[in-house]
Amino acid sequence: MSGTSDDELEKLRKLRTELENRLAAIDEELETLEGEIKVLRQKVAIRELEESVRRRQKELEGLRFDKKRLEEELDQQ
Repeated sequence: MSGTSDDELEKLRKLRTELENRLAAIDEELETLEGEIKVLRQKVAIRELEESVRRRQKELEGLRFDKKRLEEELDQQ
């Protein structure tokens, strides 16, 4: 009976080691993914800011063009 208990304890130790290793691998992957997600979020935020800058620049160019056209129209009168 002692042999059976020793075998069972050894199986349980192996299982515990395996589970601890899997948990460590999962923790490592979680940490890696969290870091990658932070980078991706920053890239998305930058892309959104770049798009906002482009839109505002177009608005500014449009207003400058309108101002110039109106000034020229006044000068012709």
